[in-house]
Amino acid sequence: MSPVGGPSPTSQPPTSLYDVMIVDLDGVVYWGSTPVPHATTTLRQTAERGTRVLFATNNSSRTPAEVAAHLGRVGLVVSPHHVVTSAQAAAQMAATLVPEGSAVLVVGGQAMVQALAEQDLIPVRSLNDHPRVVVQGLAPEVDWRQLAEAAYGVAAGLPWVVSNMDLAVPRDRGLAPGNGALAEVVRMVTGRTPLVAGKPEPGLYAEALSRGGAGRVLAIGDRLDTDIAGARRIGLDNMLVLTGVTSVTDLLRAAPEQRPTFIARDLRDLTKPHPAVRKVGRRWRCRNWTAETRGEELVLEPSTTSANLDAIRALCAAAWEASDMGRHVRYTSAPPLGLSAAPDH
Repeated sequence: MSPVGGPSPTSQPPTSLYDVMIVDLDGVVYWGSTPVPHATTTLRQTAERGTRVLFATNNSSRTPAEVAAHLGRVGLVVSPHHVVTSAQAAAQMAATLVPEGSAVLVVGGQAMVQALAEQDLIPVRSLNDHPRVVVQGLAPEVDWRQLAEAAYGVAAGLPWVVSNMDLAVPRDRGLAPGNGALAEVVRMVTGRTPLVAGKPEPGLYAEALSRGGAGRVLAIGDRLDTDIAGARRIGLDNMLVLTGVTSVTDLLRAAPEQRPTFIARDLRDLTKPHPAVRKVGRRWRCRNWTAETRGEELVLEPSTTSANLDAIRALCAAAWEASDMGRHVRYTSAPPLGLSAAPDH
């Protein structure tokens, strides 16, 4: 886990330290139909060296076979068995709440329907079919009618399972509403709080671990509140990539339970050493960069608006230390955002 002072160092690249990697998809490997630069090449080379690469996604809109096919289109040959989705996790959770053969009111698409059928549950679309639980996941076809039917069932007291609570998902045109945004609609209407199946809850990572075999495991994602928090909950080392929804400003404000073991601009940093961040007097130093707090201000030297990853490591160490001491600090210069390969939003 990350030390109090900042992200963890390693003189060896992470690809040399871990036997299994559990990789998020949206914002890490691709943005919608657009591959994230360097992601597929790095993962392909990692697998060729013998590391087991699995994929665990909070996106419930595709079946594992569809995810594997999509990965094939961006350059990765993947077995559906190596893909775990939040639709599967939600169906597994629903199966613990109701008897086999029960009707389930579905909000979502074919991926959720298939996942429920695999758990010997009967997907239905109307409260008139007497469902015993509501299961909600993301799909392009989710509309007002599906949300309204879910609200009727949840308001009537049915158990309510959601695949995940991600408010946004990265797409090639920018950030689109995620399942959390749609679930919030039902919550606001009914006043109920759902049961959550996906990250940061442990189900997805636990299922991926069961398929990955023994060894040292690294979880990789682009979200602090799901990928990183979920990995920490289950005791996994983890890496945050800055190609998705998390900004440098978000990272500096990360709560202790959301601080990553490693920070990466993109998946290329799997193949590189991660230098140490050390306390020197009042300053935190990472190679040529230093950061410190002066009153309520977080200061980086040398001062720049286009810093590299070492600068961000030093800034995190200083910001996290101040936060842990109960001090509120702000970075008054423009955050060094020149690292992300994400499309302009």
